[in-house]
Order: sequence, then structure tokens, then C-alpha cells
Amino acid sequence: MHKTGTFRRSRLALIRERLISLICRILALLFRLFERNSANLRDLPTGARVLILKPCCLGDVILTTPVIAAIREALPHAHLEYAVSDWSKPVVEGNPRLDGILDTGVSGSSFTLKQYLAFTRKVRRQHYSAIIVLDRSPLLNLLPWLAGAKLRVGIDSRGRGFALNIRSRLERNAIIKHEAEIYKDVLRAAGLDPTAAKMEFYPSDKAKSKVAKFLGELPAFQNSNGKLVVIHPGGGNNPDTLVKSKRWKPENFAEIATRLITKDYTVIIIGALQQGDGELAERLLQAIPESLAESVIDTVGMFNIDESGALFEKAALFIGNDTGLMHLAVACGTKVIAIFGPSNPIAYGPYTARGKAVYPPNLDWKSNLPLHEYETISAAQGGIEKVTVSQVWEAIESLKH
Repeated sequence: MHKTGTFRRSRLALIRERLISLICRILALLFRLFERNSANLRDLPTGARVLILKPCCLGDVILTTPVIAAIREALPHAHLEYAVSDWSKPVVEGNPRLDGILDTGVSGSSFTLKQYLAFTRKVRRQHYSAIIVLDRSPLLNLLPWLAGAKLRVGIDSRGRGFALNIRSRLERNAIIKHEAEIYKDVLRAAGLDPTAAKMEFYPSDKAKSKVAKFLGELPAFQNSNGKLVVIHPGGGNNPDTLVKSKRWKPENFAEIATRLITKDYTVIIIGALQQGDGELAERLLQAIPESLAESVIDTVGMFNIDESGALFEKAALFIGNDTGLMHLAVACGTKVIAIFGPSNPIAYGPYTARGKAVYPPNLDWKSNLPLHEYETISAAQGGIEKVTVSQVWEAIESLKH
């Protein structure tokens, strides 16, 4: 995968990918024989029911929030819903631009045949006028047709949008774009202008109150005059996969935290216990000089997604790997340093002028690999081990200006 690594995609994976693309292109020809000219989203009547479909995962769903904002701006009187898995639902369930959430019935992005048919029937009963699929899966792109939607909008990646009648084409050798821009291109193909839309997250009042109370009772935070940095040393965990090669060493994060503490910052470590972040936080804490330990607060397992967003709103800076929480911090308006290994920072870096992606040199990235293939990449193959503390610190310094 990388010029300095040894990872290669298996022959079986490549054959499978090409076979799927071939079948999809054949199906596309059949669909287009019977295709009628479609309108666009602007032609929908007042009160039309519109569904955005993106089951997973956390970061990807956050990257679709500009699409939510742009649709609501252009279609203020539409009934706008979002279909998402229970894993990623917390990202959008508090979004005031949405009129409802539709549970996909699965925890991640993988459906059994029974689950897929049940969800298709569920969608069909809602009688949506338009369904917007922000995914490259051929099965998800087929679902709007099975559900009877008049407008079927989405990404046509290598023919996999065969059942769509408004397609945003994404060719194999196209110039790499940020994933958020690829989602915006879907709306452009459907007649809307999402250029000004940004990522958004709306912490609840309850979450804000909990975080305010927590920080108000934190002596280190009071002594630092409110200068707060949040560090997330974990990540790479999704319902279907665990990509450990996305994780920078906790000891490296500890060195960054130590430097920040000497500049009068309080450092909060964040993460989820069930994702192994507790062990990473413990390694980070053990590497902090004892004299500075009281300025590093371990909150792993303490805050849910809603409360994490409220915490990010109070932070001067977030530092972490390529994770959903990194994108959540961007959506909350926080300055962000994101450390990359196997995934492509052009496609998945912080989608903000207030963020920096730090990555190893001399990489030959491959974008949009299936998650299970990322899972097989080691930290050495992925390159994140080559990211230095000096690189990250330089990025931090650059964001101060």
C-alpha cells in the first residue's frame, strides 16, 4: 500500500472488486433502458418526504452534516429524515434540521439478507419522494428503487449506482477529493448548491450542563485559566472492524501532553472503555512526569457522544488519530490536529481551515479500501509509526497563528 511498506491487496480481493463492478455496469445498462428523465430536488413540492441514507460509521456520518444543512436551506418545507445505524445515530439525532431519524435495524453497515429486506420494507412504507444515498454500496444504491422513490440520488462509483436516476459520477482514477466534498457533489448533481454548508453538531443542554459542572469542579482547569486540550489516543473501532494501524503510540501523545502542560494547558484524555481506549490512556498517563500528572485528567468512559461534543466546544484544541471523534471536534468548531497512517488525509483530514493533518512522508495512499482490508494493515505498514512528535508539535504551533 505504501512505498515504504509491504502491504499488498490480495488477488482475491481485486478479483471480487472487479467482478462486482462488472455486474453493476451490466445492471446499469438494463436500468437505463427503462429510465425516464428525472427532475431534481428543487422540483419537489412543499412537504415532500426526503430521506438521507448513510448507515455508518461515526466519522462518515458527521461528514454528511453539510448535506443535511444544504438540503434544509434549499428545501425549508420538506420533511427531512435520516436513516442511520444505532452506532452512528448519536451524531444526528439532536440535529434540529432533521424531522426524524429512521433506524436501519443494524449496528453498522453490514446487512444480512433478512435485515436488508426488512429495512427496505420499512423505507417503502414511508413513501419518500426522494432518497439520497451517501454510500458506494450497490445494495444501498438499489434500495431507493426497491422502496419506490421517484428521485433516487447518490454516488455512482464504478457503476455501483446503477439503480439511481440522479448520479454523481466518481471514476476510479479521479483526482482525490475530500469525502465531504464527494457528498456535496451528490447534491450538486441533484440541482442544489451546498458550497457554503459546513459540518455541524448540536450538543444537548443536558450535555452542556454536565460538562460545565465537570469543568467547574476541576482544579487543574481553573488553575489553567480555562486553557483546555482534549486528546483521544484511540480510534479505528467500528461495529464491523478494528483498525489498530490508525493509532499513534500513547507515549507520543504523552510527550505532546507534557509540552502542553508546561505551557499552562490542562489536558483531558477522552475515549470509550469498550473500545480499548482505557488501556491506551493508562499507557499515556504512565509516560507523564509525576510532577505534571495532576494536569492530565483521564475521562475515558465518562462522556457519551453528545457530552463529548459539549466538551469539544469548551476546548482550545483536539489532538487525535483519524477517528470519528476527530471529525466531531471539527463539527464543534474546535481546532484539530489529526494524525494519519494508512488512511488518506486528503480524503479524510479535518474538514476545516482550523485543522491540520499530520502524516508520514513518502506514502502511496489507496483511498476507499473496504474496512476489512484496512484491518489487516499493521502500524508499520500503515506508516503512522513514522509520524514524529516534532511533526505534531510543529502542526500545533502553526494553528496558534
